[in-house]
Amino acid sequence: MNILYISKMTGQLWAGPNTSVPMQIVAQSKMDHVFWYNMNQIKLEKWSEMGAVCHNINDYPTGRLNDLPSPFNCPDIAVVEEFYTFPFSPMVRDLKKKNIPYVIVPRSTMTKQAQNHKPIKKFIGNLVWFRKMAARASAIHFLTEEEKNDCTIKWNDNSFVIPNGIDVPEYHEKQFCPNGINAVYIGRIEVYQKGLDILCETLARVKDQLRSAGFSLVIYGPDRENSKAAIEQMISDMDLSDLVSIKDAVFGEEKKTILQKADLFMMTSRFEGLPMGLLEALAWGVPSLVTTGTNMATQVAECQAGWVAENTSDSVADAIERMLSEKAKLPDKGKNAVALARKYSWDAIARDSHEVYCSILKRNQKECR
Repeated sequence: MNILYISKMTGQLWAGPNTSVPMQIVAQSKMDHVFWYNMNQIKLEKWSEMGAVCHNINDYPTGRLNDLPSPFNCPDIAVVEEFYTFPFSPMVRDLKKKNIPYVIVPRSTMTKQAQNHKPIKKFIGNLVWFRKMAARASAIHFLTEEEKNDCTIKWNDNSFVIPNGIDVPEYHEKQFCPNGINAVYIGRIEVYQKGLDILCETLARVKDQLRSAGFSLVIYGPDRENSKAAIEQMISDMDLSDLVSIKDAVFGEEKKTILQKADLFMMTSRFEGLPMGLLEALAWGVPSLVTTGTNMATQVAECQAGWVAENTSDSVADAIERMLSEKAKLPDKGKNAVALARKYSWDAIARDSHEVYCSILKRNQKECR
């Protein structure tokens, strides 16, 4: 099967798709003939190190399907990574004109919570372009059942669920801090989507218990929409400076070292597709405290890999109190976290994707008769 991947990756490795998309392409290339076209000037050496061959606008400047090399100027199927990065895209129009089936991977942007963020801008964009783009797709690829169910707009009659993947490191017995709890959050510093306001408000409610438990939280990530200043102000106003600190984004070996030393990963997102930061933490055996907005709460609860909460301060506070009372369970929950992460191998995801793409092609052939 000839598969064309289309993206507009920014190259910012703190954004999950900049890692998960090339990893998916590497895994899929073991089964299929693939071509990745990133429709801007970004092409990272890091992607090459992963084994993903990326072509960009410098290689094929017109951005038109006909100018890509054969057979990818008429592929069997195309995968459109993300959604709102393609306003009036000529490449998407070319796919439609050639009757080439394409799949959209929206990565949480179609959910109710995402639509409520900057709603006027999204309403206008949906009206003039994006609803049509979604409706003409052969299917929408959601990363979790929760993401699929959280869409109030009927974007398309056809959809399927296949998660992101993870390379699980070789397991080593994890050591937990005997005299405290070293918690981390690794991801974008973005107040609304990542629910960092909910996190700060909750920590302020239980700060006395946290101090008694020797708790500390370090937030690692890049600043988005001046969120860092807003969070730092919350930390100061809520008297959390001894409990919470903010540091720059981390990658590679530095991130690995941080996760190896962490006792707890905290993520209180309002909405996600499937967060790579959380998957990485689980893979390193870090128990996690997560909200339903992460789209991993059900799995974390079922595997007893941490503690879960609704997207409210009351619920997160209850989860924190349960975590504090059950600190002795951290080692067992860490082992369960690794077991959970192993369910998300890239090779399995590539096999599942191949089967779904084949079914889409068969359906399209029947419709064309």
